[in-house]
Amino acid sequence: MTRKIGVAGVFVMLLLSPACTNLTETPSSAITPENFYRNEGEVIGGLASVYAQLRSTNDEYYNISEISTDEMIVPTRGQDWYDNGKWLDIHKQTFTPTSPAGLDNINSAWVNLFQGVARANVVLNGISNVNFASKATVTAELRVLRAFYYFLLQDLFGGVPIVTDVSIKTRAQNTRAEVFAFIETELKAARPDLPTSWSSDMNGRITKGAVDAMLASLYVNAQVFSGTVTAAGLQKGAARWQDAADAANRVISAGPYSLATDASTGCTLRDTNGQVTNAGCGWRKNFTADNYNTPEIIFAVKYANTSGLGLNFLMRALHYNQYDSPSPWNGFSTLADTYAAFDPQDQRIQIFLAGPQVNVVTGLPVKDRQGNPLFFNPNIPDPTAAAEGAGARITKWPVDPAHVQQDNGNDYAFFRLSEMYLIRAEAQNELGNQAAAIADINLVRARVFSPAKPVTPVGQQAVRDAILNERFFELTAEGKRRQDLIRMNKYTQGTWFYKTSFAPYKVLMPIPQTQIETNPLLKQNPGY
Repeated sequence: MTRKIGVAGVFVMLLLSPACTNLTETPSSAITPENFYRNEGEVIGGLASVYAQLRSTNDEYYNISEISTDEMIVPTRGQDWYDNGKWLDIHKQTFTPTSPAGLDNINSAWVNLFQGVARANVVLNGISNVNFASKATVTAELRVLRAFYYFLLQDLFGGVPIVTDVSIKTRAQNTRAEVFAFIETELKAARPDLPTSWSSDMNGRITKGAVDAMLASLYVNAQVFSGTVTAAGLQKGAARWQDAADAANRVISAGPYSLATDASTGCTLRDTNGQVTNAGCGWRKNFTADNYNTPEIIFAVKYANTSGLGLNFLMRALHYNQYDSPSPWNGFSTLADTYAAFDPQDQRIQIFLAGPQVNVVTGLPVKDRQGNPLFFNPNIPDPTAAAEGAGARITKWPVDPAHVQQDNGNDYAFFRLSEMYLIRAEAQNELGNQAAAIADINLVRARVFSPAKPVTPVGQQAVRDAILNERFFELTAEGKRRQDLIRMNKYTQGTWFYKTSFAPYKVLMPIPQTQIETNPLLKQNPGY
């Protein structure tokens, strides 16, 4: 049986023709002002297309954010996963405007995110002359979604064109600081017209808390996002630590969110011997197929166990023989050092698969393609010629018992409450309040250690390091690592095992060459 996803399922399941992916073309949609927007129901259909585009962010934006860091690598395994060298191009940070990743993954990220902007603009334009009861709220949702697509665009590319209409013309770039200001203004203007929460049948729609979470993330990264990148690297802009603390605190204090714990979720995990092993179960509920019920998720991409609409992260990571049907792709792995960094007593280590392996659906042991018992070795001696079982795998989002082939119904959270505690901790530390920062770190840790294992760093830099570590343990594979490493001056300087490029300007991706050729008003980012 497919799980019930209520009215919010409309936002996931409604499939529309693509909106424009090119700033010199007219944004188009299967739903246009001329033929569709006559009443509230039809407007909701248009709004659904903008939400649906969020699923594309779990492709190239996500892949770039993870694989260019020490959290993930896609090694070449025989004839599999070479793909013109694009995956190792990302991981080694050797990408350029015309490199394999530049022409493929990076260009696709640009296209997918601007498609989200275009869809929002089409619907906003289409409802301008339509009156309906929820117009203020729908307008606010559209403005927030458009701002969020811009949040991701400026995170990757820095200065990009700000487009708020559907007219046909080439667009010059705005500065990164101007994009930052646009995002902040849009989020703050939209917030008053949004509810604190939605009824369960509207799960997934934007709330005040989602806006505050976006603002908290915007402000904690303010020195980067409002800074200037030259060939010599990042010149940081003004800090917004108090604003980051205030926004995170609004989410924490105002509700309706709470940390998912064993008690709050009422969940029970059992080990392979059938014995109850509760510690960390509540944390795991943030990622299971019924995670739409967790009290912790603030803003998520909705998925359904329906053909073409499910989360496929398992397919990317699992060995060919670890699933029922279809065969997984045996690609994405983590680095041995990343796997080894987790405390064995930390329940969050459960996200990794290492050692002897089973089919994740049946629980039965499986073999590799040579007929040997499948074993995941965390070490990948040569990522250009990796064995089938090389590399520990990340399975943070476990199999949906009701999955439909590769489509699992687990939602993907962009923002969870635990991150708000860690943002508040980071802001408090930078404001000089180390005690408050440490308290927030240990609050997050308390639910995944039994007995508790608090950290006790001394001094601002030690607390800063502890926060980066805790974000690493808490948010592995959630698309945050690239931002965190850039903010902490460790992205281009990082020396993880397979990295070969240390160019400081690569805190930004190159503007895709395909886009520059399409729009001559675009200028390449410095250093490229």
